[in-house]
Amino acid sequence: MFRHAAAAFGIATLTLVFTQLDEARAESPGLDPGALADIDRRIEKDIADGLFPGAALTIVRHGRIAHARTYGRLAPQDDKPMANDAIFRIYSMTKPIVSLAAMQLVDAGQLALDAPLHDYLHAFKNMRVHEDGADVPARRPITIADLLRHTSGLTYGFFGNGHVRALYRQQNMLRSDWSSAEFTAAIAKLPLEHHPGEVWEYSMSTDVLGRVVEVVSGQPLGDYLQANIFAPLGMNDTGFDVPADKLPRVAEPNAGVRLSAAGAKARLQSGGGGLKSTMADYLRFARMLAQGGNFDGRRLVSEAGFRRMTTDQLGARPRGQWDGPGPAHGFGYGLAVRIDEDGGRHPGSVGDFWWGGYAGTYFWVDPAEELIVVYMMQAPKQRQLYRLWLRKAVYAALGN
Repeated sequence: MFRHAAAAFGIATLTLVFTQLDEARAESPGLDPGALADIDRRIEKDIADGLFPGAALTIVRHGRIAHARTYGRLAPQDDKPMANDAIFRIYSMTKPIVSLAAMQLVDAGQLALDAPLHDYLHAFKNMRVHEDGADVPARRPITIADLLRHTSGLTYGFFGNGHVRALYRQQNMLRSDWSSAEFTAAIAKLPLEHHPGEVWEYSMSTDVLGRVVEVVSGQPLGDYLQANIFAPLGMNDTGFDVPADKLPRVAEPNAGVRLSAAGAKARLQSGGGGLKSTMADYLRFARMLAQGGNFDGRRLVSEAGFRRMTTDQLGARPRGQWDGPGPAHGFGYGLAVRIDEDGGRHPGSVGDFWWGGYAGTYFWVDPAEELIVVYMMQAPKQRQLYRLWLRKAVYAALGN
């Protein structure tokens, strides 16, 4: 069971003035300075070897910033150092934020977890599933809970094989030049890969959920997030668009790595992957989760809603073509959740929760260790390696 008492730790300030290494070491509660220095050396070496231009890392322990560093350069084409206010494309780290938005609407009685999706988006009525070479009627409707836990039957087209994924690629479902209404109308015309509720499959569920938030709230997704999450948390540099005066702060990948254009105004506000954010902003979001849905005395989601987000909702359901959260993990509403101590190569504590983004951004919260870690880079080919290595390195610094 998730221990809310352990999660209720605070941070005096999230303005995040990044310190020099020696100062950060002096503020390192329960972390080995030598192990932290090893983390720094590894990241600096990988930057020197050209794996990515720069990165940023913050570790919080017992409510205090234990380690906060920026590394390398903001972009490969110049010598501008990585800044403590650098803006990163966070891709799928958008999903926990949009999932929180949906849970807020559940708290307000405007959205029901067990309600059919077609109650809010009529195009999703009478969905069909591609099964044994034919499209057959779905055994039940998609629900809002299915969208939150990725059991909707929807999928992605950029990994794996099969008829439905091929259709996603043919229809270019990842395009960004249509509205959220046009996107959901298009995806609703395609067959599902699985019957709703039966299989965990990482998918465009949260993009569809973003449209649900728009319909229920009567606001564009970005406006809802700004009013109900970003403003209350002080996430002043987070949004779907980067204003022109902030573009010089955008972290860029190595030459030849294609990421979304930070300066282009997003027509599709992708609930599954469209946000840009900073280290300090996302740490505020993580701090709110670490405190059980509270931030500086303001509750952003009910205790029941928070428990649903951070408690496994999958049970014995099988996984699809992507193993997803990995060994010892289930999935809550928008977050991977650790459910077993025996995680093989993946250290952690039962009850810790996390998610990451395509370009290498990554965060986790471990209530049992009173630990928050947020890491930012723009290097898709390094993301899987860094998630595993960083976990091992941080827990080694804890002596675990």
